Amino acid sequence: MLTASFSFAKGMTEDLERSLWARGVLDWDLAKAHPEEVVEGVGGSRASKLAEAVGEAQKALAGRDRGWFKGSFTPHEAWRLWRGYCPAERIALVDIETTGLTPGYDQITVIGLVDRNRQRVFVAGKPMPGDEPLDRFPAALKDYDLIVTFNGENFDLPFIERHFKEAGLRIDQPHLDLLILARALGISGGLKDIEKQVGISRGGDIAGMRGSEAITLWGAWKNGDAAAYKKITTYCKADCANLWDLAEVLYERRWAKMHTAHAKPVDFARTKGQQLSIFG
Repeated sequence: MLTASFSFAKGMTEDLERSLWARGVLDWDLAKAHPEEVVEGVGGSRASKLAEAVGEAQKALAGRDRGWFKGSFTPHEAWRLWRGYCPAERIALVDIETTGLTPGYDQITVIGLVDRNRQRVFVAGKPMPGDEPLDRFPAALKDYDLIVTFNGENFDLPFIERHFKEAGLRIDQPHLDLLILARALGISGGLKDIEKQVGISRGGDIAGMRGSEAITLWGAWKNGDAAAYKKITTYCKADCANLWDLAEVLYERRWAKMHTAHAKPVDFARTKGQQLSIFG
């Protein structure tokens, strides 16, 4: 849960964060209510900085300040935003297909955009009925508060930003890259390999498909093969949709390792009563 995180405060480390959880300071409200425990856990100077940072975080969360969260949670810490940051329907699961691996040289062919209610694809050229032109993607992305990808930090987002540069696309949402989270857990391999490792399966004719095949399929579609179009767009949407289950699994594992193993609930009301707060 986002409100149990303190890593965004200046001077905080994972060890210091765990020391707060071990003292029963399990979230922002408890940190505000029991400043003496914060001081004991991280020291007076850091406690003051933490008080300020928590106030900023609460204000940003209430105001849905996407820029603050993007700037305060590095790509390695963005996994903490999976729960507690925004409603599920405002999370965008994104994946792209391209003609190759080099932004600026190779081109985007398909962008998948999936949320809890809808699966969409934006297609270069003239999409088939039911799908959307590629240039509509920037407007669609604005409706979301969190972007989730697999390897998007190095691949999808650089391609997207380069492609829509002249259109003025500015990605101001925080970005959760599940590849980074998987590596932090010691899980190797690409998306399809990791899906198998955690028990996520694919069906139909895309079960064994890899990203490289999407390049061939796009070429076939440009030559009029409608079946190739259907397969590549189905594959792209599946890549997006499966990110939800993968995020759930990886988040649970990371949170159990980071937080659950160290957190200690304390009944402060019974043991200490009301305390004055330096958090305001």
